[in-house]
Amino acid sequence: MKNWMSKMAISAVANSTFLLLPTIPLKTIIPFSLTKTSSFLLSLTTPSRRYLSASALPSISTDHDVNLSDFSGDGNGVAISRKSSKVLLKGMTYSELEKWVQSHGYRPGQAIMLWKRMYGNNIWAQHTDELEGLNKDFKKMLSENADFKALAVKEIHAASDGTRKILFTLDDGMVIETVVIPCDRGRTTVMGLKRHLTAAEIVEQAVFARRLFTSEAGSITNVVFMGMGEPLHNIDNVIKAADIMVHDQGLHFSPRKVTVSTSGLVPQLRRYLQESNCAIAVSLNATTDEVRNWIMPINRKYKLDLLLETLREELSFKHKYKVLFEYVMLEGINDRSLSWNNAKNLSINDPIL
Repeated sequence: MKNWMSKMAISAVANSTFLLLPTIPLKTIIPFSLTKTSSFLLSLTTPSRRYLSASALPSISTDHDVNLSDFSGDGNGVAISRKSSKVLLKGMTYSELEKWVQSHGYRPGQAIMLWKRMYGNNIWAQHTDELEGLNKDFKKMLSENADFKALAVKEIHAASDGTRKILFTLDDGMVIETVVIPCDRGRTTVMGLKRHLTAAEIVEQAVFARRLFTSEAGSITNVVFMGMGEPLHNIDNVIKAADIMVHDQGLHFSPRKVTVSTSGLVPQLRRYLQESNCAIAVSLNATTDEVRNWIMPINRKYKLDLLLETLREELSFKHKYKVLFEYVMLEGINDRSLSWNNAKNLSINDPIL
């Protein structure tokens, strides 16, 4: 078997696809035709580790108009598809699911059994027929009031090197892609911002990828939210999706292996560090405001000193928590030895960072 990379990269804003390093995400293989594709990947730098790269970005437009009101809520934070008037099960945290199950007259034990069958036990259920061991009346209630899927599989493609690209259609007609990468390759494409993804749309990519590829590629252990969009613009759904992914009775990703990559959106970064135990990666790319303003326009609003001070303040309350700094070297711009040494010294010498 090839060396599969098992890191899944998820971005939470709908704009473009991406496959980047420290980057898109069955026991039964579904009957889709696999056709070879060629040049849709670029090089990464850690070929020996397993990565699942998963885009949570609608990357391909369709003829459907985008309707931002397709998803609503029930007033308690539970996502509902307006097209079916059913709750989206993968849009709920465990505590929300437990309350919802109880509201229909069932005990919390039914909630944990459902949760395990959606996210654990190598089942990753997509419909009530796969809920073996659950009460018959409970399954009937689920079929009448809940949807397991926020995504519909459109196509699956396989490249000659074993890379798989899955196209999902969203409820509003947008299309996103999830890619499982078997080697040191990645991709970035620009399609323009469309909309934020719901927590259910983000989580379901991870569930589908595990269901489809675990037997072939082995365990998928890492998730990274990143891409052409800024994940922290969609902070509510990012935090919620990450919470669902790390639940110890479900997908059970380690919080240290679920990473959100940010360009430095300071207010949302502060909130993320306060509310989530998952990891953070900061796209640094320069050690002076002059250079970073040009490379990353967000720096004109949130200067480097403010970004670093925010990290120091919030990390002082977190035990053994480390920040990953991402630094892309651009020839003649930020690749001089002084800039690179400053970046290294920042992480080595700072007692917090």
